Amino acid sequence: MANQKQQGEWFSSKETIKLLKISDCELMHRRERGELKFEKRGRAYFYYFEIKDE
Repeated sequence: MANQKQQGEWFSSKETIKLLKISDCELMHRRERGELKFEKRGRAYFYYFEIKDE
């Protein structure tokens, strides 16, 4: 198996809310404060999380 340093994945708003166990309102606040890496695709937001291989 090849050595992977870091890999990331994009999650929808709904998936991010479940992953972080927060409300949709808290998700919006974190996005506005710049705490989450995100991009807007059409009318939907997607959030990027890095997955570190250990």
